[in-house]
Amino acid sequence: MRFLWKLFRQRPEAAPDDGISPMVAESIAALKAQARSCLRLVSGGDGRSRLGGTPEVAGVWPRYQGRPLSCVAQLDLAQIQAAGGPEWLPGHGRLLFFYELEHGSWGLDEKDAESAVVIHEAGSPIAATEPGDLPDDAKLPAYPITFAPTASYPSGERAAIDWSRLNTASADTLDEALVNLAPAAPAHQIGGYPAPVQSDDMEAECENIARRLGHGGGDPADWRLLLQLDTDEDVGMMWYDVGSLYFWIREQDARAGDFSKVWVILQSN
Repeated sequence: MRFLWKLFRQRPEAAPDDGISPMVAESIAALKAQARSCLRLVSGGDGRSRLGGTPEVAGVWPRYQGRPLSCVAQLDLAQIQAAGGPEWLPGHGRLLFFYELEHGSWGLDEKDAESAVVIHEAGSPIAATEPGDLPDDAKLPAYPITFAPTASYPSGERAAIDWSRLNTASADTLDEALVNLAPAAPAHQIGGYPAPVQSDDMEAECENIARRLGHGGGDPADWRLLLQLDTDEDVGMMWYDVGSLYFWIREQDARAGDFSKVWVILQSN
Protein backbone atom coordinates (compact mmCIF):
# COMPACT_ATOMS: atom_id res chain seq x y z
CA MET A 1 0.00 0.00 0.00
CA ARG A 2 1.26 3.42 -0.93
CA PHE A 3 -0.51 5.63 1.56
CA LEU A 4 1.21 7.17 4.52
CA TRP A 5 -1.72 6.96 6.89
CA LYS A 6 -0.92 3.26 7.32
CA LEU A 7 2.43 4.21 8.76
CA PHE A 8 1.07 6.71 11.25
CA ARG A 9 -2.14 5.22 12.50
CA GLN A 10 -2.30 3.51 15.86
CA ARG A 11 -4.82 0.73 16.13
CA PRO A 12 -5.30 -0.57 19.68
CA GLU A 13 -7.01 -3.92 19.89
CA ALA A 14 -9.52 -2.53 22.37
CA ALA A 15 -9.98 1.14 21.51
CA PRO A 16 -13.09 3.02 22.64
CA ASP A 17 -15.41 2.34 19.73
CA ASP A 18 -19.11 2.55 20.47
CA GLY A 19 -20.69 1.96 17.09
CA ILE A 20 -18.02 0.97 14.61
CA SER A 21 -20.06 1.46 11.47
CA PRO A 22 -21.24 5.01 12.30
CA MET A 23 -17.69 6.12 13.05
CA VAL A 24 -16.35 4.69 9.82
CA ALA A 25 -19.26 6.14 7.87
CA GLU A 26 -18.61 9.53 9.46
CA SER A 27 -14.95 9.46 8.36
CA ILE A 28 -15.83 8.44 4.80
CA ALA A 29 -18.54 11.10 4.57
CA ALA A 30 -16.07 13.74 5.77
CA LEU A 31 -13.56 12.70 3.11
CA LYS A 32 -16.17 12.80 0.34
CA ALA A 33 -17.34 16.22 1.49
CA GLN A 34 -13.82 17.53 0.87
CA ALA A 35 -13.65 16.20 -2.70
CA ARG A 36 -11.92 18.37 -5.31
CA SER A 37 -12.33 18.03 -9.05
CA CYS A 38 -9.34 17.01 -11.11
CA LEU A 39 -8.43 15.63 -14.52
CA ARG A 40 -6.89 12.21 -14.97
CA LEU A 41 -4.56 11.77 -17.90
CA VAL A 42 -5.55 8.61 -19.77
CA SER A 43 -4.47 6.98 -22.99
CA GLY A 44 -6.03 8.35 -26.19
CA GLY A 45 -6.51 11.61 -28.04
CA ASP A 46 -5.02 13.19 -31.14
CA GLY A 47 -1.49 13.63 -29.80
CA ARG A 48 -1.68 17.35 -29.13
CA SER A 49 -1.48 16.39 -25.47
CA ARG A 50 1.00 13.67 -24.70
CA LEU A 51 3.48 12.27 -22.25
CA GLY A 52 7.05 12.17 -23.53
CA GLY A 53 7.81 12.75 -27.20
CA THR A 54 9.43 15.77 -28.81
CA PRO A 55 7.81 19.01 -27.60
CA GLU A 56 6.73 21.93 -29.76
CA VAL A 57 9.08 24.44 -28.16
CA ALA A 58 9.80 27.68 -29.98
CA GLY A 59 12.49 28.98 -27.64
CA VAL A 60 15.72 27.58 -26.28
CA TRP A 61 15.60 24.00 -25.07
CA PRO A 62 16.06 24.19 -21.27
CA ARG A 63 19.22 22.79 -19.65
CA TYR A 64 20.45 22.00 -16.16
CA GLN A 65 24.17 22.07 -15.35
CA GLY A 66 24.89 22.03 -19.07
CA ARG A 67 22.73 18.99 -19.80
CA PRO A 68 19.49 19.18 -21.83
CA LEU A 69 16.37 18.34 -19.87
CA SER A 70 14.00 15.58 -20.93
CA CYS A 71 10.49 16.43 -22.07
CA VAL A 72 8.09 14.49 -19.85
CA ALA A 73 4.80 16.01 -21.04
CA GLN A 74 3.16 18.42 -23.45
CA LEU A 75 -0.40 19.45 -22.55
CA ASP A 76 -2.76 21.40 -24.76
CA LEU A 77 -4.49 24.03 -22.64
CA ALA A 78 -7.60 24.30 -24.83
CA GLN A 79 -8.13 20.56 -24.44
CA ILE A 80 -7.67 20.87 -20.68
CA GLN A 81 -10.29 23.61 -20.44
CA ALA A 82 -12.69 21.74 -22.73
CA ALA A 83 -12.47 18.77 -20.36
CA GLY A 84 -13.35 20.95 -17.36
CA GLY A 85 -9.82 21.54 -16.11
CA PRO A 86 -8.78 24.08 -13.49
CA GLU A 87 -10.04 27.58 -14.26
CA TRP A 88 -6.79 29.03 -12.90
CA LEU A 89 -4.90 27.75 -15.95
CA PRO A 90 -4.62 29.75 -19.19
CA GLY A 91 -7.07 28.72 -21.87
CA HIS A 92 -4.76 28.66 -24.86
CA GLY A 93 -1.36 27.40 -25.92
CA ARG A 94 0.58 24.47 -24.51
CA LEU A 95 2.38 23.64 -21.29
CA LEU A 96 5.70 21.88 -21.80
CA PHE A 97 7.16 20.00 -18.84
CA PHE A 98 10.88 19.30 -18.70
CA TYR A 99 12.78 17.31 -16.09
CA GLU A 100 16.39 16.25 -15.58
CA LEU A 101 16.13 12.47 -15.41
CA GLU A 102 19.72 11.85 -14.40
CA HIS A 103 19.86 14.20 -11.42
CA GLY A 104 16.26 14.91 -10.55
CA SER A 105 14.85 17.22 -7.92
CA TRP A 106 13.62 15.95 -4.59
CA GLY A 107 12.22 19.34 -3.70
CA LEU A 108 14.68 19.71 -0.82
CA ASP A 109 17.24 22.22 -2.01
CA GLU A 110 16.99 25.49 -3.90
CA LYS A 111 20.07 24.61 -5.98
CA ASP A 112 17.86 22.11 -7.83
CA ALA A 113 15.52 24.83 -9.09
CA GLU A 114 16.56 24.52 -12.73
CA SER A 115 16.34 20.73 -12.85
CA ALA A 116 12.63 21.05 -13.70
CA VAL A 117 11.17 23.64 -16.06
CA VAL A 118 7.64 24.39 -17.27
CA ILE A 119 7.21 26.52 -20.40
CA HIS A 120 3.97 28.09 -21.59
CA GLU A 121 4.03 28.22 -25.39
CA ALA A 122 1.23 30.48 -26.59
CA GLY A 123 2.06 30.62 -30.31
CA SER A 124 1.41 28.22 -33.15
CA PRO A 125 2.92 24.75 -32.76
CA ILE A 126 6.49 24.54 -34.05
CA ALA A 127 8.21 21.20 -34.39
CA ALA A 128 11.39 21.27 -32.30
CA THR A 129 14.69 19.56 -32.93
CA GLU A 130 16.03 17.58 -30.01
CA PRO A 131 19.47 18.69 -28.82
CA GLY A 132 22.21 16.54 -30.27
CA ASP A 133 23.60 15.81 -26.82
CA LEU A 134 20.29 14.53 -25.42
CA PRO A 135 21.07 10.88 -24.54
CA ASP A 136 18.82 8.19 -25.95
CA ASP A 137 17.93 7.02 -22.46
CA ALA A 138 16.73 10.56 -21.67
CA LYS A 139 14.15 10.45 -24.47
CA LEU A 140 10.66 9.25 -23.63
CA PRO A 141 8.41 7.84 -26.37
CA ALA A 142 5.37 9.90 -27.30
CA TYR A 143 2.27 8.62 -25.53
CA PRO A 144 -0.94 10.46 -26.58
CA ILE A 145 -3.31 11.22 -23.74
CA THR A 146 -6.73 12.67 -23.20
CA PHE A 147 -8.39 14.07 -20.08
CA ALA A 148 -11.05 12.46 -17.89
CA PRO A 149 -12.74 14.66 -15.26
CA THR A 150 -13.22 13.01 -11.90
CA ALA A 151 -13.09 13.67 -8.15
CA SER A 152 -10.04 13.49 -5.94
CA TYR A 153 -10.06 12.97 -2.19
CA PRO A 154 -7.66 13.92 0.61
CA SER A 155 -5.34 11.28 1.98
CA GLY A 156 -5.90 9.99 5.47
CA GLU A 157 -2.98 12.10 6.66
CA ARG A 158 -4.36 15.27 5.12
CA ALA A 159 -7.80 14.56 6.53
CA ALA A 160 -6.24 14.00 9.99
CA ILE A 161 -8.16 10.82 10.69
CA ASP A 162 -7.97 9.85 14.35
CA TRP A 163 -7.13 6.17 14.05
CA SER A 164 -6.92 5.82 17.85
CA ARG A 165 -10.72 5.99 18.03
CA LEU A 166 -11.04 2.82 15.97
CA ASN A 167 -10.43 -0.77 16.87
CA THR A 168 -8.77 -3.15 14.43
CA ALA A 169 -11.94 -4.16 12.59
CA SER A 170 -13.07 -0.55 12.12
CA ALA A 171 -9.63 0.60 11.00
CA ASP A 172 -9.45 -2.20 8.44
CA THR A 173 -12.85 -1.21 7.08
CA LEU A 174 -11.82 2.42 6.80
CA ASP A 175 -8.53 1.39 5.24
CA GLU A 176 -10.35 -0.49 2.51
CA ALA A 177 -12.61 2.51 1.87
CA LEU A 178 -9.61 4.82 1.54
CA VAL A 179 -7.96 2.48 -0.95
CA ASN A 180 -11.18 2.39 -2.98
CA LEU A 181 -11.30 6.20 -3.06
CA ALA A 182 -7.68 6.48 -4.19
CA PRO A 183 -6.93 6.70 -7.92
CA ALA A 184 -5.86 3.59 -9.76
CA ALA A 185 -2.24 3.49 -10.89
CA PRO A 186 -0.79 4.99 -12.93
CA ALA A 187 -2.30 8.15 -11.47
CA HIS A 188 -1.38 10.98 -13.86
CA GLN A 189 -3.38 14.03 -12.82
CA ILE A 190 -3.99 17.78 -13.13
CA GLY A 191 -5.45 19.68 -10.17
CA GLY A 192 -7.15 18.30 -7.10
CA TYR A 193 -5.45 16.51 -4.22
CA PRO A 194 -2.16 14.71 -4.81
CA ALA A 195 -1.83 10.97 -4.32
CA PRO A 196 1.17 11.03 -1.99
CA VAL A 197 3.71 8.23 -1.82
CA GLN A 198 5.27 9.70 1.33
CA SER A 199 4.23 12.74 3.37
CA ASP A 200 1.26 14.85 2.34
CA ASP A 201 2.61 18.31 3.19
CA MET A 202 3.90 19.24 -0.26
CA GLU A 203 2.34 22.72 -0.32
CA ALA A 204 4.31 23.68 2.77
CA GLU A 205 7.49 22.27 1.19
CA CYS A 206 6.89 24.37 -1.92
CA GLU A 207 6.33 27.56 0.08
CA ASN A 208 9.46 26.99 2.14
CA ILE A 209 11.56 26.53 -1.00
CA ALA A 210 9.98 29.59 -2.64
CA ARG A 211 10.96 31.71 0.34
CA ARG A 212 14.53 30.46 0.22
CA LEU A 213 14.61 31.29 -3.48
CA GLY A 214 13.46 34.83 -2.73
CA HIS A 215 9.95 34.70 -4.15
CA GLY A 216 8.04 33.54 -1.09
CA GLY A 217 5.86 35.57 1.22
CA GLY A 218 2.69 33.72 0.27
CA ASP A 219 0.84 30.94 1.98
CA PRO A 220 1.04 27.15 1.50
CA ALA A 221 -2.68 27.22 0.68
CA ASP A 222 -1.85 29.21 -2.48
CA TRP A 223 -0.16 26.21 -4.13
CA ARG A 224 -1.97 24.04 -6.68
CA LEU A 225 -1.14 20.66 -8.17
CA LEU A 226 -0.20 21.52 -11.74
CA LEU A 227 0.72 17.99 -12.81
CA GLN A 228 1.25 14.65 -11.10
CA LEU A 229 3.15 12.00 -13.06
CA ASP A 230 3.10 8.48 -11.72
CA THR A 231 5.48 5.64 -12.44
CA ASP A 232 4.23 4.20 -15.73
CA GLU A 233 6.00 1.34 -17.50
CA ASP A 234 4.03 1.90 -20.72
CA VAL A 235 5.49 5.40 -21.00
CA GLY A 236 8.93 4.48 -19.68
CA MET A 237 8.53 6.58 -16.54
CA MET A 238 10.11 5.24 -13.38
CA TRP A 239 10.52 7.85 -10.67
CA TYR A 240 13.26 6.34 -8.56
CA ASP A 241 11.65 3.37 -6.76
CA VAL A 242 8.08 3.32 -8.11
CA GLY A 243 7.50 6.92 -7.09
CA SER A 244 5.62 9.94 -8.41
CA LEU A 245 6.62 13.38 -9.66
CA TYR A 246 4.58 16.42 -8.60
CA PHE A 247 4.72 19.83 -10.31
CA TRP A 248 3.29 22.61 -8.10
CA ILE A 249 2.46 26.25 -8.83
CA ARG A 250 0.88 29.12 -6.92
CA GLU A 251 -2.60 29.85 -8.20
CA GLN A 252 -1.85 33.54 -8.67
CA ASP A 253 1.21 32.72 -10.78
CA ALA A 254 -0.77 30.33 -12.97
CA ARG A 255 -3.50 32.92 -13.50
CA ALA A 256 -0.84 35.44 -14.52
CA GLY A 257 0.69 32.95 -16.97
CA ASP A 258 3.95 32.90 -14.99
CA PHE A 259 5.35 29.36 -14.89
CA SER A 260 8.86 30.39 -13.87
CA LYS A 261 8.29 29.65 -10.18
CA VAL A 262 7.00 26.08 -10.49
CA TRP A 263 8.47 23.69 -7.94
CA VAL A 264 8.80 19.93 -8.32
CA ILE A 265 8.75 17.24 -5.63
CA LEU A 266 9.66 13.61 -6.17
CA GLN A 267 8.37 11.02 -3.73
CA SER A 268 9.32 7.38 -3.81
CA ASN A 269 8.74 4.16 -1.91
